[in-house]
Amino acid sequence: MMYVGIFDIVQYDCPVVWLTERVKDSNLLVVGANVAEIRRGYEKIYVVVLGDESTINRVLESIDSVDKVKKYEILRKKRGYAKVSMLINKTRTMEAAVDYDATPMTVWVALDGFERWTLGFHTSKHVKEFMRKVSERDYIERYEVVELPEHALALNYACILSLVSRGLDRLTRKQVELLSTAMRLGYYEWPRRVNADQLAREFKISRVAVAKTLRRAERNVISTFLKILEDAPAIGGKSQEQRRTPLDDQG
Repeated sequence: MMYVGIFDIVQYDCPVVWLTERVKDSNLLVVGANVAEIRRGYEKIYVVVLGDESTINRVLESIDSVDKVKKYEILRKKRGYAKVSMLINKTRTMEAAVDYDATPMTVWVALDGFERWTLGFHTSKHVKEFMRKVSERDYIERYEVVELPEHALALNYACILSLVSRGLDRLTRKQVELLSTAMRLGYYEWPRRVNADQLAREFKISRVAVAKTLRRAERNVISTFLKILEDAPAIGGKSQEQRRTPLDDQG
């Protein structure tokens, strides 16, 4: 079995997290990491910066003031997107991931002062030791761990990414902005922290326009997700069990 954990970690030594705090509303993804030199105190990461032109420029300008970034290179920059390689001082969380043989399962997402890590572990003991080591100096804001059979992870990721890309292409910028704001402000929580009238005032549109825009965005997202489920069945034609794992009960 594989233990897959999602951890929202407030990393006090991570320059990417620092950048999200320095530049509000910035969205940073760590899409790759080279840890070959982590024992020498360094790691190399590849960061994608998303946002409008002003936000991206402020992030890029701020990198120079981060002392934990030893050097960086802008690999690509276009409208709404920039990709940067950075050589940084090793972070405690990355060191813990290496120490306990964690496998990155997706990109790292940095947002609002924390970074989301999705990692696979071979034993529940490794999960607990990873969390213990991270918590010595950083803070795990929230986490969830599920137990999966290894072959359930052998999916055709190229197919899934293609479906997701096509689904996102159907979303208009207005739909993405409204859907993202609705999520952030608590429209989809129970009880709701914000209603359609408040969203309408936020975007200076009518309540009907909010409802129609959200409905279309939700339809695109849900239909894409259902298509993924249909096109990526469990191996062997049988449904695979996924269950939450109470770590304290595991050996």
